[in-house]
Amino acid sequence: MVRRSTKKVRRQRGSRNMGWGVQKDHKGKGMQGGAGNAGTMNHNYIAIIKRQKAGERIIGKYGFKRPQKRQYDFKSINVSHLDQSIDNLVSLGQAKLTGKTYEVNLTNLGYKKLLAQGEIKRSIKVTVDKASEKAVEKIEAAGGKVKILD
Repeated sequence: MVRRSTKKVRRQRGSRNMGWGVQKDHKGKGMQGGAGNAGTMNHNYIAIIKRQKAGERIIGKYGFKRPQKRQYDFKSINVSHLDQSIDNLVSLGQAKLTGKTYEVNLTNLGYKKLLAQGEIKRSIKVTVDKASEKAVEKIEAAGGKVKILD
């Protein structure tokens, strides 16, 4: 009698699992891998590739979400930037010059905090919601004052 069908071994060539479902099912080594993502790069690799092609990130830890209560979104200005831009603010009518002292309300300009980076040489009276201690020291050393709103 002539054999007309190919052997099962020949038909399974190119198949990763040879008809046994998942590769771990026919290893003869009992339970392979374990729970979760254990052994995903070995006996569950094709499933991982398929899920990754679909845009899912699987292997490894990734990402970080910062708590919302820690996120502050406000504008701040440094002492040096204020010193450089005070003449421009006077010409725009957003600050006043009385004698040798400038007066500016940073809260009206959208700034919430005054920071201490840089140098200041002019006497400026500043009104702002918050200010760092060093910023207050620098402005007072230059002959100005800081009014903090609460």
